[in-house]
Amino acid sequence: MYKLNLTLPNKPVLAAVLITATFVFASPAHALKDDIEKPVYIDADSVLFNKTKGLGVYEGNVSIVQGSLNIRAAKIEINAPGGKISRITATGSPVKFQQKMDDGKLAKGQANRVVYQVENKRIVLDGNAAITQNNDKFTSNHIEYSISNGELKAGNKKAAGKSRVKAIFYPTNKTK
Repeated sequence: MYKLNLTLPNKPVLAAVLITATFVFASPAHALKDDIEKPVYIDADSVLFNKTKGLGVYEGNVSIVQGSLNIRAAKIEINAPGGKISRITATGSPVKFQQKMDDGKLAKGQANRVVYQVENKRIVLDGNAAITQNNDKFTSNHIEYSISNGELKAGNKKAAGKSRVKAIFYPTNKTK
């Protein structure tokens, strides 16, 4: 199991759900500060809302855009029992996301399934997960990130040898 500590700013729940997934793994750089204040645009083939169950499901070529953030998925399900968001699940082949960072770099990621557990402040990427920023790349079949403590876990002890964790990091300080 690979662990890495990163530091992230706290954000309101909906913005954290959308923005955090794009940059938590790539670097300690932060997403564009004004993205969080931009309107959220959602486009899908269909949507189902069930207020009693606290469920919203967007299906078919789902696109979410907020500022420089762009998320594409086949399906996004929002669980909000009692009107409080508890979990957001995005699925696709793969789910793709990208966002511009304050330093001007573009962070990109993908996975077959992305789950944001709001109460635990945990993001889980499953199935061909990859996070890139410039030439730096981090891949695994399973990646978990805790927003609370900055801990990143990748790989799967139960499937040892079947799914390797791979990372490529280029030095930022070049000697002259």
